[in-house]
Order: sequence, then C-alpha cells, then structure tokens
Amino acid sequence: MADRLPIYEIERDIIARLKTDRRLILSAPTGSGKSTQVPQMLLRHGLLGDGQVVILQPRRLATRLLASRVAQELGVQLGNEVGYQIRFENVTSPRTKIRFVTEGVLLRQMIDDPKLRGVSVLIFDEFHERHLYGDITLARALDLQEQHRPDLNLIVMSATLDAELLEDYLNQVGRAVPSPPRRAGDCAPYQCTILSSEGRVFPVEIEYAAEPGYVDKRPIWEQAAEAFSHYVGSGGEGDVLVFMPGGYEISQTIEAIRHTSEAKSFILLPLHGELSPKDQDAAVARYGQRKVVVSTNVAERRR
Repeated sequence: MADRLPIYEIERDIIARLKTDRRLILSAPTGSGKSTQVPQMLLRHGLLGDGQVVILQPRRLATRLLASRVAQELGVQLGNEVGYQIRFENVTSPRTKIRFVTEGVLLRQMIDDPKLRGVSVLIFDEFHERHLYGDITLARALDLQEQHRPDLNLIVMSATLDAELLEDYLNQVGRAVPSPPRRAGDCAPYQCTILSSEGRVFPVEIEYAAEPGYVDKRPIWEQAAEAFSHYVGSGGEGDVLVFMPGGYEISQTIEAIRHTSEAKSFILLPLHGELSPKDQDAAVARYGQRKVVVSTNVAERRR
C-alpha cells in the first residue's frame, strides 16, 4: 500500500537532490506520505551510512504514532531500528536508524553534542507549525552544517508554507559564512531545492447547522451529540471523528454521545496528548464495529 503513496513519484528526485545539494525543501500536503516514507527512502538508498535520520515533530502524540507506523511498515519492533524520543520517554536503542523526536529533545541533543555525532540527516517536519524551538534548531543545524558537518543533510517538510521565502533564507545562509574545506563529493556553496508532491484527496461534503453555534446556548458537547444523532439517524456511514479543544470537553462529549440511542452500536474513544500510549493506540486501532473518536487537533494528521 505504501508504494502507491504520492510521495514516491518524486523519490528519485529527493535522493538525487540530497546527494548534490544537502538542503531540500519538500512541499507535500497531508496524505502524500512524506512523514512516514521519506525516512524509509533515506534508509533504503543508503543516505544514512553509519548514522541515523532524526525527524523533528512539533507534537508528542504524532511523534509516537509516526514511529509506530514506520516500525510496523518495516516489520521491526518499535525501539530497535525505529524509535522515538519525547520528554521523559526514550524508546530507542543503539540499533535505531530512524528516530522521531520533539523539538525540545533535539535542541537538548544539540547542546549536549554540538556536532550531532551519529546523525546523518535532520528532517524538520510540519515546519508550518512554527515554534521557537523549531526555528532555533534549524538555525543551529544550518550553522553546524556550515562550520563542522558538511556531510549533514537537511530537509524541511511541510504541507503549507511559503516555500520560496524559506528557499531564499536557506540559500543566503550558505553564502554569508566562509565555507570550510569540504571533502570530495560535498557541494560548495550550499544550494537549496524545492520539490513538491501531490496529496491524496478524498471527497468532502460540508453541511452547516441551521443556526450558528454561538446562538445555541447549550454546551458545545450537547450540540455535538445532537449532530452525531442526526448524522447516524439520517443514514450516515462509517466511523465518526469529533474535534474538541481539550480533555474536559472531550470527556463531556463522550458522555453526551453515550446517552444517545444512536450510540448503542458504537465504540466511544477519546484522543489527546495527555492519554497513556495504550489509550492513544486504542483510539487509532481498527475494530469490527463502528467507532466515535473525540479528539483534539492531534487527529488532523496521521501520515
């Protein structure tokens, strides 16, 4: 299934550009497969050498779920060849070649080991979700590449960003500092290339309530339960995903839906970053019956 993802249409270009330019911007929408497949491409084509690829993720839940997905696709146990590291949780080993991390973890590694020994490629995923840590680590990575690690490959990936503006920045950084001696095969000065991939599009139908939510004085979870009942009662098929802003609203929504007659044949599950890994896995697992997942916006991206 993975080999049919849109990102594979530019696999050769990704590998070729990294070998010559060392810096790459990958613009690819949700559903293209970039987050799970690009690290595997690097491993398969030998770009990691004796090192590993570190994929920077802005969200803890996505960090763990993506690592689990890649480990599953490669047929390895999570924590061996594929692992992840978030605050207070390190599921890696000396064998790890693909490591998903959150921003603070990577910045701490840069402080402890400024040369990032053992790291061959850095991927800044979902870069449009701009955070201070992400900006700092990208700036430090560019400086590291210029001053000490000309062999280090850098990839910036995002579904929505101003790619041309970022390209100008990545190209200018390479010209502002005198280039250190490079080994055969290293490029000087650094150039940055933009590659684009298509996404996988599914049909979406949008329906609006009869009146705006702010006019309805009932709690938002009661409105959500009513919308669920209306959808199921009118013949709606498949699983149901409900977005709520936080854990409290999620628990209230689950209770409100549970008390509807339409929920009898559904499994009701929460999904947010404060849940245990076991409960998070339960929300994204497949079941023999329909399910309702009430989630924060962490559910917006799985791949």
